[in-house]
Amino acid sequence: MVERGRVRTLEQENAALRRALRLLHDLANLVRSADEPEAAAYAVLTGVTAGIGLGFHRAMIFVPSTDVEGELVGMAGVGPTTREEADRIWRSIETDGPDLETLYEAGLRRLGTHGMLDQRVRATRVRVDESPLRSPIALALDGPVFAQGGDDLAGLLHVPTTIAAPMRGRDGVVGVLAADHAFGGEPPDPSLRQVFALVADHAGRALESARRFARVAREARTDALTGLDARRVGLEVLEHALSHANAGGPPVGLALIDLDDFKRVNDLHGHPVGDALLAAVGARLRSVAGRGERVFRYGGEELGMVLEGADGPAAHATATRVLEALRGVCVRAAGGTVAVTASIGVATSEARTGGAAQLIHAADEALLRAKRSGKDRVVEADAG
Repeated sequence: MVERGRVRTLEQENAALRRALRLLHDLANLVRSADEPEAAAYAVLTGVTAGIGLGFHRAMIFVPSTDVEGELVGMAGVGPTTREEADRIWRSIETDGPDLETLYEAGLRRLGTHGMLDQRVRATRVRVDESPLRSPIALALDGPVFAQGGDDLAGLLHVPTTIAAPMRGRDGVVGVLAADHAFGGEPPDPSLRQVFALVADHAGRALESARRFARVAREARTDALTGLDARRVGLEVLEHALSHANAGGPPVGLALIDLDDFKRVNDLHGHPVGDALLAAVGARLRSVAGRGERVFRYGGEELGMVLEGADGPAAHATATRVLEALRGVCVRAAGGTVAVTASIGVATSEARTGGAAQLIHAADEALLRAKRSGKDRVVEADAG
């Protein structure tokens, strides 16, 4: 009888382990398609909770703080905050029977509206020092823990059922994955704890990969020197705004900005000073750009500014404001400082129904007239 009971226990453990490993496979496929950190985190948390994942009631991710050394900050959390909410969620899952991907996609559509648990997690900071009352989150930096820790983070964790494990990337720990059975139920058995550690390990690599992808994508869309949108991005914004304007939407203005005598700066002071001046100009333009004003580096010392919803007078007023702002930009150089002025050509879509090329040509012609008539000024394109 004892032997038969032992066999049954082993069979149950093996079945649970197989289900968990299938989940790990499904979760890996889900995370692979998430190319943003928030989406990758939510994919992991969905797989840990929801009644069709590992079965934990709540799950959360903490990552190292970028502004305070020795602290972890909450990145995301998934799960109910009350037993009533938990019962409602579980009944819904039992009724609808969604698979993991369906549940993830449904939640992803609501990702911008953070739930109560998610808000609490994001507002929580965890010290990782060696105090005797460290939380399970802090303890997990050294390895997986279960039902350990003396700090429940103001009730955020149910420590007796909390499991936490480090999320490892290629260069070390990138965060902590934690989960609990806050509303009753069986605590995780040893095989489930092992799978949880594997999920955390995979989550670390997925989060690191998503961050790397997001960084590369951001760098591809941003000019490295000025911090402004890259040329391709600026032209995409212009094309989109023009298509809306040509379909009856509000007009679009374009300002082309060229720094005066920039070649002379490079020749007299060297390219490092010229680069510093361009970077300072980029910072100033980012600080003065308002709603509906997208600034991009068009090429060299020439910059562009898409002015959504701007007619002729509004575009001229914005360009004049930009001109005044740039007059205050200067950088240090040998023997003193180097200041900058700019010439700006402005065109709008009001009398033009063509595409971006036509508007760019009109603004460029106006820019050339600004240069010829003395520089450091705004000139509007001819109508039509």
